[in-house]
Amino acid sequence: MAQRGAPCRRSGSLVAAYEPPELLDMVSVAGPMPMRVTFGPLPDGGTLARIRVRGDASGMYRLAGPVMGRKVRSSLVKDLQDLERQVSRRTRG
Repeated sequence: MAQRGAPCRRSGSLVAAYEPPELLDMVSVAGPMPMRVTFGPLPDGGTLARIRVRGDASGMYRLAGPVMGRKVRSSLVKDLQDLERQVSRRTRG
C-alpha cells in the first residue's frame, strides 16, 4: 500500500498524496526532468492520468528542447500503453 512520502522502488517516484480511491499523486525523484503524475477516477469507471513534465530550457537544453520534448512525449505514450496492457491482463484473468 502506498503511503505519503513513501518511495516507489520501480519508478523512482515519491507518493505526494494518496487518498483511495480518489487520488494518487506521485513526484519523480530520479531522472533528469522533474515529473508529477496524478491519477484520479472518471465517472465511467476509468482512470484519468495527468502528467506534468518540467525541464530547464537553459544552456544545452535550449538547443535540444524541441527534440527532448518529442522524446519525452514518445516515452510517456509508450509507458502508458505498457501500463494499459498490464492492467488489462490483470483484470482479464
